[in-house]
Amino acid sequence: MSAYFAELSKALKAAEIFRPCLVLDRDRLDANIALVKQRLAPGLAVRLVDKSLPCLPLLSHISKSLETGRFMTFHPPVMQAVLDAFPAGDLLYGKPMPVGAAKAALARGDAGGWSRVCWLIDTPERLSEYGALAAAFGTELRFAFEVDVGLHRGGFSGPAEIGALTIPKGLRCEGIMAYEAHAPEIPGLFG
Repeated sequence: MSAYFAELSKALKAAEIFRPCLVLDRDRLDANIALVKQRLAPGLAVRLVDKSLPCLPLLSHISKSLETGRFMTFHPPVMQAVLDAFPAGDLLYGKPMPVGAAKAALARGDAGGWSRVCWLIDTPERLSEYGALAAAFGTELRFAFEVDVGLHRGGFSGPAEIGALTIPKGLRCEGIMAYEAHAPEIPGLFG
């Protein structure tokens, strides 16, 4: 064990903390944030993943430091907490949500929150269901197409499949979402 981690263990024992816990080294965190800012290409935006940073003060610190209000979310209660904590936040669902879960989330949330959530659509059936949901709420819902670029975890397989779709009234396409490990494959996927 390195001296750094030995000191952390010693501090936890001294504080009589003998259960799993998160230890955050703010100096190291801030150094990592500075490195991201330094290496991020101009014009690119960062999206923070709330399930990886499940602490609103931590999300707030990092979002302010990186000057971003963009988040990826995976769970309706966490989505609502992030919407409430970041009134200008822009959220992208990181997985397709069953329309029933989306309906329940929308019914509990305020109308202003709906416009800040981008839902993920992976099938023609889900596209149709979300169109019906937008009509039922009398609102516009933003969405992104999930594309399969090699992981075979779901999503549309190519431009012909997406091009054959009719986007229902009340839905606004924001673009596509794919898993970054396969992002280099996207140009070939779309010609």
